[in-house]
Amino acid sequence: MDSSDSRSEVDAVLLVSAGTDPGRRQALEELADAAGVGLSWVQPGQSLPDAAGGAADTAATAATAATADIADLAQTIATLTGGLVTIEDTAARVLGYSRSGEDVDDLRRLSILERSGPERYLALLREWGVYDRLAASEDVVEIAEHPESGVRRRLAVGIFAGARQLGTIWVQQGRSDFPPHARQALLGAARLAAAALLDRAGPDRVPSNAELVRRQLQSGRVGPDPGPKPRPRTVISFVPAPGRDATETRQRRQDLQSVVGVHGAAYRRDALAGEFDGQVQLLVPGGTDRLPAMVRALIGSAKARYGFAVRAGIGPTVEEAELGRSLRGAQLALSLGTASVTTFGEVRPLALIRAAEEKVAAVPELHDSRVDALIAEEPELARTLLTHLRSGAQVSATAADLGIHQTTVRYRLRRITELTGIDLSDADQCLATQLQLRVRAHPPVGGA
Repeated sequence: MDSSDSRSEVDAVLLVSAGTDPGRRQALEELADAAGVGLSWVQPGQSLPDAAGGAADTAATAATAATADIADLAQTIATLTGGLVTIEDTAARVLGYSRSGEDVDDLRRLSILERSGPERYLALLREWGVYDRLAASEDVVEIAEHPESGVRRRLAVGIFAGARQLGTIWVQQGRSDFPPHARQALLGAARLAAAALLDRAGPDRVPSNAELVRRQLQSGRVGPDPGPKPRPRTVISFVPAPGRDATETRQRRQDLQSVVGVHGAAYRRDALAGEFDGQVQLLVPGGTDRLPAMVRALIGSAKARYGFAVRAGIGPTVEEAELGRSLRGAQLALSLGTASVTTFGEVRPLALIRAAEEKVAAVPELHDSRVDALIAEEPELARTLLTHLRSGAQVSATAADLGIHQTTVRYRLRRITELTGIDLSDADQCLATQLQLRVRAHPPVGGA
């Protein structure tokens, strides 16, 4: 349902003294939640009209925001599956839907027009056992086409919070078949939808996934109390290819965040996606060898649906209190890697060298004047020396990299020794010389 069509009402708000003992507070919260009633705690000295008005406004705002989230999610699912999406609660009331194409069947058309599933079609779905299958598990259910009833092929999945079903996502097939990843995307979308449906019930809910990502990455850890059994986590940073201008680039990040959120939730139920530091971040509990494959599939999905390239960096797996270290590793993998998906482990040696280069560039009095003179007066010899040191002092590799004969390499190395007096058999001298040469070849930003 488009956000402009959304309607939300606060039917009732229960006001309770904030001084109520903790055990009774928990019982009241559970009772209010089950009844679908908003709950607000009245502070000492606060008037009841003020408390009631504030609680109603907060509940209405939360419900409106949640409805908009559901509408956005419906459109994201439609983009990823190529189908026509409707999200309903357990009473078959339509909560949100994607834009329609030309292949709408009567079940979808009437559901949207009436804001609820038509009883004739609901009876057919019950007769076909669809609702029983949806309620039995989180598995995606396929409904075959029934031409005699005017029902086109569909995929559907239940939306659950624990064992409690909150609603259903329906995806009617459009002109083309569903892509191979449609079921996985639908599973992830159902997990995201659960949070949005819970948000509709009242204001005292957990923050959105995007807000949790911002909070956790700003603090560098998973909240003040990660729980009795802290779990390792991994940060994955994504960037889309730049657009033609800042507006298009921002839109690409928003589109990418939707894809990352759906695929991340399908991979792990408690994965979190959001934008931070100009990139789309995915926080995944744990870290396994399957992460790169999941990220590559995600990037392929974004490319297929939106047409722009995406790159990703996978940070190291860390304890919850060290989340900032995983973020820095993911961002280093992005900045130093050249492939579409790069892990921090793949760029760790280069990251260490770049850090050392920055230190060398910042302290010019440590520079060897002989190396500076070689760079200034014999740039070809300096390039040969850097290539030789980077190749592990292998003459054959140096010759191949420079496209010259091995005899020429040996002559140049002897000439370098004569001019500088550097002992190329001394490991420490070679390391210091290579760092200084690399600084001149790849000066740090703002450096020499």
